[in-house]
Amino acid sequence: MDSSIKTIFQPLEEAVRKKLDPEYVKLHDDILQYCKPSELEPWDAEWRFRPNPIGFASPILVEVGNVVDISIDEFQARVFTPETEAPAGGWPCFVYYHGGGWVLGGLNSENGFLRHICKYLNCTVVSINYRHAPEHCYPVAIEDSLAGLKWILALETATRLSINTSKIAIGGLSAGGGLAAIVSMQAALDSSIPDNIIYQILICPVIDNTATVDTAWATSKHSPWLTPSRMTWYRNMYFQSEDKARNWDASPCFAPAEVLEKSPSTFIAIAECDLLAPEARQYGESLQKCGVAVEIESYSGATHSILILAGYINP
Repeated sequence: MDSSIKTIFQPLEEAVRKKLDPEYVKLHDDILQYCKPSELEPWDAEWRFRPNPIGFASPILVEVGNVVDISIDEFQARVFTPETEAPAGGWPCFVYYHGGGWVLGGLNSENGFLRHICKYLNCTVVSINYRHAPEHCYPVAIEDSLAGLKWILALETATRLSINTSKIAIGGLSAGGGLAAIVSMQAALDSSIPDNIIYQILICPVIDNTATVDTAWATSKHSPWLTPSRMTWYRNMYFQSEDKARNWDASPCFAPAEVLEKSPSTFIAIAECDLLAPEARQYGESLQKCGVAVEIESYSGATHSILILAGYINP
């Protein structure tokens, strides 16, 4: 047998291939189609420390003023500070939750994107590394995410990091986007949090953990990389019982209108060829019906890997 022949685990559907951005097609054909899906291997916690097969495609790490890691109780934070002097009253702050299906990822996730936000929006960025499944199942990631926000808003932290707590935005990618949507509503309902989140940025967010190929995923089931089987694998790691997935702090689409309407102004980034695109769009429309100011941006030819593709092919 020719040892040079590689096993293709994730071929692109031809109908989907025609819609995809050519840069992603090259990345998928060169690298991703040969990656053995997570759900086909037994779980090993060391996966969290393995190099991501698409990590080399990350954006250039632009210079920022300072980057520091801080441990707080059960979770950690990475703080990116701008190069220039803090303004009177402190920096605006973007609180971020990483992707990885509540299972993978950590402080090193999406750092290229976060450095760009810090440098070009001139704000402090704080990435919260919540505890992960399967060692820590639902709702631990949510509890850590909310605790991380409260830690940032605390007077001692805000003073030390020169953060203006009246200018807090929140966001995340994929599972982190879902966490951001949940935390923004929890914060609005929590009387111990006096400062309102003024904006949220949800990038390819996980919104409906009851979605299947027969429901919300019917039109997106052939999307690459994040497939129905992979998303189901993440869910099975995160939830100890399926009935919990209908709780709104698991699937924000199930929040009642009186809770949804407490969400801050929202930007939702949707990748056209993403399994989660339908649920993200529907969530944005639900927020709009509740009177929330929402901007929905759909990126043609993009996939769930939208943030890690930047920089793969240099001009």
